[in-house]
Amino acid sequence: MLNDATSKLTEEQQLTKREMDQKTAIMTVIEHLGNIPPGTKCSAVLFDTERIRREKEFYAKLYSENGVHDLEILQAMVAANVPDDPYWLVSLKTSDGAMGDITQLHRVDDRTGKIIPDPV
Repeated sequence: MLNDATSKLTEEQQLTKREMDQKTAIMTVIEHLGNIPPGTKCSAVLFDTERIRREKEFYAKLYSENGVHDLEILQAMVAANVPDDPYWLVSLKTSDGAMGDITQLHRVDDRTGKIIPDPV
């Protein structure tokens, strides 16, 4: 019985830590950009090892379907677009009446808390 309570407490603490990390990632992006319009919707999703693996598979398939068949080039292209380490994908969505919704995506390194530059 005690182990169940301890286990549950640990899960709740982890959830709280993840929520704090999520809020920190969003605040990092907001501070980086500076002037965020009121009413901007913010969200963040953690890309852990499994999500990163799936993202790499997606890009590899996309590039190979578009004519990239050299394995070395394919791997370099995937590596340029998908970080190896866990990161937060932060979405900021603003509503501009004339143009509809505008979404900005930014990556924040989960370990360092720094913004990951977009691939060139």
